[in-house]
Parts: sequence; structure tokens; C-alpha cells
Amino acid sequence: MSHLNALNSVIPDTIIDNSGWDMLYREAGKHIDATAVLGGTGAQTVNVFEFTGTIQILNQWAIITDATTLTNCTGVYADIYDGTTAVDLTLNGAVLSGAPVGTFFTKNQTAAQTYTTILADQCRVTETVDDKRAGRPFTITGKNGVTNYIRFHYTTTDNPINFTIFVHFEYYLFNGATLSLA
Repeated sequence: MSHLNALNSVIPDTIIDNSGWDMLYREAGKHIDATAVLGGTGAQTVNVFEFTGTIQILNQWAIITDATTLTNCTGVYADIYDGTTAVDLTLNGAVLSGAPVGTFFTKNQTAAQTYTTILADQCRVTETVDDKRAGRPFTITGKNGVTNYIRFHYTTTDNPINFTIFVHFEYYLFNGATLSLA
């Protein structure tokens, strides 16, 4: 018996949350990464990904990889947009003002809450209270027949702001859905 067949023979039919099998199942999703160079003054919107259909996002996080000018950056949030309707993925309100390279932010709460931001200015430990997942899975469905976007928003008084983020998504596609760089 091959190792794969042996593994498949012991995977339970019902996967218990936060078990070893749950972690294996969640980690089996696809991965897509984007690098976004951000600039401008005032309210800014950046299309990071395009998608169609229904996608389960297992984990979403970003890290600041370069920061030339990042004195003032507020109102940070993400949404999905179909050309007419925008639906928040996180609440508008996270702050990246003065955040150094290495600062990490993630969606590990409901859409009614801001990104969890972990500054890289000292050693830190951040834990979710409700469960032990690093991220918070969610499902998005795009409007049929149009290009839908996953967008990143921020507001700045810097003239102009200049920083780069690396964005990572882990996901499953349902029934012919697509996810690609914008």
C-alpha cells in the first residue's frame, strides 16, 4: 500500500475543528500571492485580485516589505467589488501609520472588525480568543458575468505615500470559479 493510500484510509469522514486533520484539510488549499506598490495621497483603492464564482478563503494576510514614506496611513480595509456593489471583508479603520517593514496584518475576525495589525517594532505575540486558527475562513461569491475584484483601501495625508505590501491568500475554488492577479 502506498503512503498516499494509507493516509486516505485513515482520514475521518467528519473533520473535527482544530484537529490535526482539520489543519491538514485547511492547508490543502491553493495559494496566490501579490505584491502591491502603494502610492498617492488621500483615499486610495487598489485592485489586488480578480475573481469569478464562489471561493472559500482559508487565510488572508499581508506584510509590509518596503516603506519609503508611511507616516500617515489610516482607514485600511479590504472589500470585494463587482463594478456596482462593494461588500467589506474587514471594517474600515486599521492603522498602518509609521508601521515598519515586517509589519503583519491579517483578517482573523469577522467583516465587522478591522484587520489585526501586528507592528514589527518589537517582539510580539498575538492570539485569537475564539479559536486557535491563524486566519478566519470566509466565502465570497462574485456577480455572474462581470469581473469582480478583491480590493485594498487606505487613506493618507502623506504626499505621496510610498510602501509595498506582499499579500497572501489560501483558498478553494468551487464549481469553475477563478482567482487571479488584478
